[in-house]
Amino acid sequence: MARLAALNLIEDVMGKGLPLQESIARSREYDALDARDRRFCRRIISLTLRHHGEASAILAPHLNRPPKGKNRKAGFVLMMAVTEMIMGGGEPHAVVDQSVRLVKAVELAHLGGLTNAVLRKIAAEAETLKARPADAWANLPTWLARAIRADWPDQADAVAASLMMTPPLDLSLKNTGGDNTRHWAEQLGGTPLPNGSIRLTEGHVPALPGYDDGAWWVQDAAASLPARLMGDIAGKRVADICAAPGGKTAQLCAAGADVTAIDVSANRLERLNENMARLGFSPQIVVADATRWRPDTKFDAIMIDAPCSATGTIRRRPDILCHDNAPDFASLRQVQSGLLAAAADLVRPGGVVIFATCSLLKREGEGIITKAPETLRPMPFTEAELNLGFRADTSAGGHALRLMPNALRLDSTADMPQGNDGFFISRFERAAE
Repeated sequence: MARLAALNLIEDVMGKGLPLQESIARSREYDALDARDRRFCRRIISLTLRHHGEASAILAPHLNRPPKGKNRKAGFVLMMAVTEMIMGGGEPHAVVDQSVRLVKAVELAHLGGLTNAVLRKIAAEAETLKARPADAWANLPTWLARAIRADWPDQADAVAASLMMTPPLDLSLKNTGGDNTRHWAEQLGGTPLPNGSIRLTEGHVPALPGYDDGAWWVQDAAASLPARLMGDIAGKRVADICAAPGGKTAQLCAAGADVTAIDVSANRLERLNENMARLGFSPQIVVADATRWRPDTKFDAIMIDAPCSATGTIRRRPDILCHDNAPDFASLRQVQSGLLAAAADLVRPGGVVIFATCSLLKREGEGIITKAPETLRPMPFTEAELNLGFRADTSAGGHALRLMPNALRLDSTADMPQGNDGFFISRFERAAE
């Protein structure tokens, strides 16, 4: 059942171009799985999407032509099997057997023989194939490969390789502090990170200690940095623009701010509302386009986590690797610039604006802030503020921060997943009128 659910979700992404999270949310097959089978299903999906290019190269010598039309599903079965055997360490005989069963289960029994023959040949070469150097570039769509090489020529190989990494499960605590952090690290079997988060290798989130009590929320370590760089916001009015699903809203509430969470999507804000209820926070929630919405009173600070290509989150969203067509960067830049301009109107003189994107691409970070409104003055980060456990590259006079996927300072020998999401963060102060 788990393999069938994985196959149908992979077909949604690779065959129909649908976002993975959207497909999972509406998949009855996935919803019917128990926690163990869900983890297996997600693992197979992630392996296949993350390594689909390498898998295709392995399959190519054994197929005169890939299955097409109604038979295309068998091609996805083969791809799943290759990634499970070679990249996932699956037992070859079991993988071959289960793959043949799966082909028959989706009414492609006439391709059972082909599936068996191809996978047995690959199984015979498994140890040799495992020993080959990984080729991360084979899995990147052309538009992304070109952008990474253009933006980061000196570290392009490292960036591409980082996108193939298995993501950890990072948790932000509602109440931070040494004793509380140590307590929850022990309760969860995790590792405290320099920024105060706790890192787990994996886990079924709703079943973890502290979930029902609202003691923490899921948030990549790098994603926690923008709110930390806002300064002391206790008692201040803060707007979180593009707030859903609510990780930064939760941080702002935990810091004692009077928070207004704004998002254009009512559905996404429903999820934010559910998360806030579990955590015991009560921000004001507004369904609105922040580029047009204007309240009666200006805010002391604005957080903008702008829509973007999300290329910094590919470890968690490997379906992005299967998008052959580039995002509409012109439209995204228009939205990003529009939100920054809106923030200049929404914040009071002397107030702080944080602009962030979870993108690895300069056109969605460095290229946006060069066109910031003149009323937003650069507000450089201090050395003390940057001492949060990251190797951060500062630019643009010290008020812009680039977090590459290896920015988190961790012991490379530690027995836990390395890396972090890629982020761009900049800070401004509203000039006096």
